[in-house]
Amino acid sequence: MSIIREVIKKLFFWDLRCIKVNKLSELIQYGYECEYLDFKEKQYAKDKHLDLVVDIMAMANSRHDGDKYIIIGIKDLPEGRIIKGIDPTEFVDSSNYTQIIHDTVEPEIHFEYFKYEYEGITLGVFRIFGTDNKPYMIKRKYEKLHEGFCKIRKGSMNANAKRSDFDYIYGNKGEVEVKLQESILHAVHDREECASIEVLIANNTERPLTIIRGLLIITNSEGVELTEHRVYGLENIVGADFKLSLPPKSEVVGQLYVRFGSSDPFPLNIDEYGIGLDVYNFEVIFWDARKNEYSYKLTDGHVFADGDFLWKVKESKGIKHKFRTH
Repeated sequence: MSIIREVIKKLFFWDLRCIKVNKLSELIQYGYECEYLDFKEKQYAKDKHLDLVVDIMAMANSRHDGDKYIIIGIKDLPEGRIIKGIDPTEFVDSSNYTQIIHDTVEPEIHFEYFKYEYEGITLGVFRIFGTDNKPYMIKRKYEKLHEGFCKIRKGSMNANAKRSDFDYIYGNKGEVEVKLQESILHAVHDREECASIEVLIANNTERPLTIIRGLLIITNSEGVELTEHRVYGLENIVGADFKLSLPPKSEVVGQLYVRFGSSDPFPLNIDEYGIGLDVYNFEVIFWDARKNEYSYKLTDGHVFADGDFLWKVKESKGIKHKFRTH
């Protein structure tokens, strides 16, 4: 059994392809057009290559840090979504689109275009990823787009990039910046009854900042809250008395510790091996001494648990558990 468990762990960390498939299915079923998702009825024909350039560039410039998707073959209407699909024999090879973007936009945008079968219907999917070299803009005149032209995805629309957008891109991201640096919550600190995830907190102001409380809230793809975890420390576990002081113009990156219990695997659908194959939304929220609130949302979160966190799950399935902590 221990060998099987280790294999499952490796698969969980090293190969998330099955989760990516589940994520695409969820986006098609429940997703809405936003800064990381767009639906198109038809593939980009030759006379629509200008639209292709603008759409890919805008998505790449989006403030969303994770993967962005343009899904082809879906007509999105106010009254509902029609999944029409595309003719698989007319599927456009990814290299055709790659060459257009490479010749027109700088710096290089990382993306792929592939077929995706959904309930017997063929769709086309653009996945735009690794967009950490913003801003992306037109490098030479292309049709009616001039050199230096720049679009950014905002909500469900493509907008012209403004001064505030470039300020954000180049580091002036507001007075206080919070960002989760990874997408996996590691519930492995059973002795301390904590889970951890790497976070960045930056104080870009001219005054000291004192954070007095924090929460990590996990919701499902429909926005329903599953669990709530109080912050217990950054780099060190201090418990409910957690506080963090940041001098002006400073930042800290480290492991954020949050409260986690043996009952939490149930709403998170974690099995007896500690694997939760669902995709979650993470929202981390901090409050300072002046009652200001700072938050960050991540939409492709995963959870892994180990040790005594799993005893209740095992008990519910009639599996004996050997405790480490008592």
